[in-house]
Amino acid sequence: MQQQSPSTEQETQIVDWISKEIFSGTIVRKDLIYWYIQKVLRRDNGVQATVDPGVVDDLLSRHPDLVKRLVIPPLPSHINRTPVRLNRLEQRNEQCRREAMFGNSPPPPRQPAPYPDGDIIYQCTSRYVVRHDNKVTKYTTHPDGMGATDHPNEATVLRFIRANTTIPVPEVFSSDWDRITMEYVDGQTLKQAWSVLTPDQRSDILDQLRGYIAQLRALKGTKIGRLDGQGAVVPGIFKRSGGPFATLVEFQEWLVKPHKGLRSQSMYWHQITTHLSAECPIVFTHGDIAARNIIVRDGKIVALLDWEFSGWYPEYGEYVFALRGLDNIDWENLGLQVPSLFAKRYDLEYILTHFILSIS
Repeated sequence: MQQQSPSTEQETQIVDWISKEIFSGTIVRKDLIYWYIQKVLRRDNGVQATVDPGVVDDLLSRHPDLVKRLVIPPLPSHINRTPVRLNRLEQRNEQCRREAMFGNSPPPPRQPAPYPDGDIIYQCTSRYVVRHDNKVTKYTTHPDGMGATDHPNEATVLRFIRANTTIPVPEVFSSDWDRITMEYVDGQTLKQAWSVLTPDQRSDILDQLRGYIAQLRALKGTKIGRLDGQGAVVPGIFKRSGGPFATLVEFQEWLVKPHKGLRSQSMYWHQITTHLSAECPIVFTHGDIAARNIIVRDGKIVALLDWEFSGWYPEYGEYVFALRGLDNIDWENLGLQVPSLFAKRYDLEYILTHFILSIS
């Protein structure tokens, strides 16, 4: 077969794709770049052409600034860690972050075990994912770990999902307050692969996702909060946690509680509360069905990842957060399809919750 190289237009797309992956925390290696170049050429040129492995080096030689961003960060050490010095604003922000997540009961100081050696495949701030053999360890170097409990909520959730659904998730081998070691699942994120999937593959993936969401919504709960008994978590300027809540009313009153600087507008916030769904089942909710958390291989979903804050939430919660996580990849072909993944739409709750979280 004839060997092919990217056109100028294709190269621009490839470089943009690499830049976005680096920005999102993915450790981009040459094999991943080669995979994407192959997919772009076969998508656009319509033939199973061979691609010279040297095409990656050729592309990088024309983009030296990009090469500098491909540097793999060093593995962290738990021994003699240098304390991070924060200025007053950073100290205040960290205090607000801890208060939002833990209230007046932050986790006690804890000593991490040694971090595993391996290949870093993801790194963003204090979060790492390291592959070693056929396993990955997801861990954080933050002193608060993955929460206030001895084992992460995500480890509990992954075991629960494997036992109660057919949704593909990694097997958990071990966990501690700051880490989870689980099965490595080969593939690419939907975010990485979406632009080079065929229309049939996209349709199949959406059908799979529709079925998985239906399975989650069939699991009914009685209280609102994380599966392991910790409070509910919602994103915002600072992620915040509250509850667990015995009723939907309690949860929604907490959700729209005015920020200290906005209490003079309390009647306005009350009006938001009255327009959120008053009667809504409590169902099991992933809470972050985003393109970066869906692993695909050969046009099929092979794993759904990142169940960190999953648990029992109002039925509209998954709808709200799936739209936030999927509508910014490809609006015409993906974003517009997201509501069809759900048996019932919650558009007003989406609008109101998106507004609440943008200023809270």
